[in-house]
Amino acid sequence: MRVLSYLSFLFLTGTVQVAQAANIWESGELTYPNNETEISAFVNTAGNTQLQAVLCTKDASNSYRFTLLLPEKLDSDSVIKVMIKTDESEVEAYAEVSGNSMDIQIDENLMLSIPDSSRMVLSFDKDDADYLKIPSSIEVNMHGADMTIRNVASECTALCIGNGFKCNYPLLSSLLWPRDQYRDVHIDDIDELCTTAVMPGYFKFNPTKACKLALDRFYKKEGVGPLSYIYKLFKDKNSIFQQYIKNWNEAVALCPYSALDLPVTASDKEWYLILYSLVGKNHIREFPSSYYSVKKYADDPTTLIYDIDNRYEMELLKYSSVLYRRVKGSVSAVNAVEKALKTWSDFYRQLASSLPSIHQAQAIRPVVYREMMLRVWNLAGKPTGLKILPENMFRQGTNGRPITTEPLETQCSFFEGSGGDQFFFASEECIKGFNDYMRTSPLNSKLYQNVVDSWNKFASNWAASQFYTDGIDDAVGEHPQANLALTMMSLFKIYGFGDYFLLRECISSRDADICGYEQHKAYSTYSKEFNNRLDSITNASDKDGSQLNALNELWLDYYHNLEEYLKDLVHRNVIPLWRAEFAEALACVVQTNAILNFPYDREEFPELSSDEEFEGTDSAGKHFTLEQDRNKTPDEIIPQPDEDIIDDDIIIPE
Repeated sequence: MRVLSYLSFLFLTGTVQVAQAANIWESGELTYPNNETEISAFVNTAGNTQLQAVLCTKDASNSYRFTLLLPEKLDSDSVIKVMIKTDESEVEAYAEVSGNSMDIQIDENLMLSIPDSSRMVLSFDKDDADYLKIPSSIEVNMHGADMTIRNVASECTALCIGNGFKCNYPLLSSLLWPRDQYRDVHIDDIDELCTTAVMPGYFKFNPTKACKLALDRFYKKEGVGPLSYIYKLFKDKNSIFQQYIKNWNEAVALCPYSALDLPVTASDKEWYLILYSLVGKNHIREFPSSYYSVKKYADDPTTLIYDIDNRYEMELLKYSSVLYRRVKGSVSAVNAVEKALKTWSDFYRQLASSLPSIHQAQAIRPVVYREMMLRVWNLAGKPTGLKILPENMFRQGTNGRPITTEPLETQCSFFEGSGGDQFFFASEECIKGFNDYMRTSPLNSKLYQNVVDSWNKFASNWAASQFYTDGIDDAVGEHPQANLALTMMSLFKIYGFGDYFLLRECISSRDADICGYEQHKAYSTYSKEFNNRLDSITNASDKDGSQLNALNELWLDYYHNLEEYLKDLVHRNVIPLWRAEFAEALACVVQTNAILNFPYDREEFPELSSDEEFEGTDSAGKHFTLEQDRNKTPDEIIPQPDEDIIDDDIIIPE
């Protein structure tokens, strides 16, 4: 049971009785018998109730809550509706009633509006109010709310960073963010200290010692509180960003091109760019157009930020793919680059989840992302950038409708789920339409016939095996040519099939580097999953394992015929390279799905999550083979003492 008052520790204005009489906002700390501690702003309200805004906790399950304490403990739990009216809005919320407390579920935006509101009213249905023994309308005195809540937010920020408390960092930062958004902060000569003119009206950031000193002073004076957790992410000695700097610079030192005079090393530049973005006036080249787009966006920028992140992720995929290919001669360099990029991803995820929803704060995300990406781009040799067109973005059909009006798409689609999502389905009309198209298409050739023949051989043998199922996840599909048709159709049209989802970056970018990376990733994934499944089945039955391995050899024969066919089409300029890579990747994705989903009913079949190493031999000593990637690089390398090995998660395109 929660008690009705807190012990005031930030602003002790008198006894609890005086506070009740004045009904002003107070701040306090309460530790329960189970050692849970809460820090809150609270105010006594009508009907012997008390409203609490808990902003941080220790040893508790929730980091913040908005609670009305009731005059009496109730015997049963319930959920009731509450109307909350402030200066800016009237919101319908729901509250969980338990014991003598009512935890009101409010979103962050409502919580942020409370300190600046001159009035707040909580309204309840009459029956609910009678049951709770409180007034049906409770008007909250907002005197002192602004200062009290922000002081509690400041105290909680310090406690969460240094004393093991839990809090919602974006919420606290938003509460502490200056209402003028630093517009009234003036730092002498900050633009002259931190920027250099490139051309009239256009500058570059120049983080000199004097610039950094001025920005450090700004942070200590104006940034502590709203920027404290961001500072910790960037500047703390053991922070994840400092770990990224270390890992990235170690990777650069191992790369054969690191001696080039290019801006490839990592530093604390991003932190100072953030500070300059708050107080600087010059337009600098380090601020991409997306930075200004977010700042000026009239509505909630969440969707805009999501789109920007997706674009940057595709660019990073391209540049890192080229970089891996460039340094693949050095195992140490490959591993070091992968380690650094993983560290950065962890950092960016923490940064994104810690920034307040304020546009000015959200705008720094593309700035930070772009700085990292430029290092990768430079180290990769400045590859050609992406040309992403809106009409090329991957779209899945929904609401029972395909994305085109073409008969072939309609014939080859089915829709499932509450959203009517589109997927490929090989109806008789679909396969007939596909074959009719291929019969007169420039895609038809002698090599294509080799693909069809090898597919038919695999499909007939698979359909006669114990691994066949009549489901859509089968290796052959619901029609003997189903999965062949799905793969080949991708050479001349991309419809709204959800089957393409794992390759959406390739589709949206239509870039050979990205599609090549995805193809190698898909083939590597297939190889690993097949090894795992073969290992498990062989443990149950050598005979069944041998049969599965033989079927895999037939599929590999089809796959290599597909490779040769696609290579010829690219050579003759019938299709672009990205299309060929996409088709190969799709073939692997479909087969991987089949390998993971076919039924096997042996009672002794072990769990697929077994971590035992695959030996590749049956009881007779016969070696099972799974062909590895086209570079003849083993999928699993057993290291010799002191030998570096490439991380399994790294996919290195040719």
